[in-house]
Amino acid sequence: MNRLFIALPIDEAIIQNLLPVHDVLGSFADVVKVVEPSQYHLTLKFIGECEGSIARAIEHEFPQLSLPIIRFDYTVKDIGMFPNIKHPAVIWTGIHTDERALSQMVTSTQIFAKKFGIKEEVRSFVPHLTLARIRKGRKLTEKINDTLQPFTSMEFGSATFNRIVLFSSKLTPQGPVYTPLQEIRL
Repeated sequence: MNRLFIALPIDEAIIQNLLPVHDVLGSFADVVKVVEPSQYHLTLKFIGECEGSIARAIEHEFPQLSLPIIRFDYTVKDIGMFPNIKHPAVIWTGIHTDERALSQMVTSTQIFAKKFGIKEEVRSFVPHLTLARIRKGRKLTEKINDTLQPFTSMEFGSATFNRIVLFSSKLTPQGPVYTPLQEIRL
């Protein structure tokens, strides 16, 4: 089985600007599991586990993905939590961009995945980068919330999405390992 997803990679300068947040979150490793900065991306479509033949077909067809738009700008800012601040499971930073352009990109990836029997996402799309996940059975403390406070309204930079990538994801005890399989330049 192959675990696949389609994403927009994040600019290296923004990743560097997010390192202080990563370091702060990493200091609370008993409560949160941080995402490695090299793994930051905006997921457009999580495909999930696929049989080998379907995964190969997706990889083969990916370069023909019909995209209605070209490059578009984005800004990374703010810190938030899913599902909410009182009972968070995920700590994230927001991606602010042209909503129409991003919606078209998401729709294109949904249509592409549907050709291979992949179900459409039913949750509304919230553009974000996952920074950390709360460990099972743990809760954020007041100290962690206070330490994150200076970052909650911070802007981490702006850039342009210039490529879309099909990734494979291998889960390991150290965290997921993402491997780019195909790339389309925008």
